[in-house]
Amino acid sequence: LLHIADSIFETGPPWATWQFPMERLCGMLMPLVHSQQNPYMNLIKQVTMWLQFAHLQ
Repeated sequence: LLHIADSIFETGPPWATWQFPMERLCGMLMPLVHSQQNPYMNLIKQVTMWLQFAHLQ
């Protein structure tokens, strides 16, 4: 536990370096991919539809 203070001093505040927000985002995006041949295009379309729907509300 003594190394934590040194790590925070070297890397900055923990909220800026934690991976939990990115892991949460990946957890939200993975179920949106349904295509094995074009996963990136499928993800783009799904996110676009999600944002358009959110804009309508």
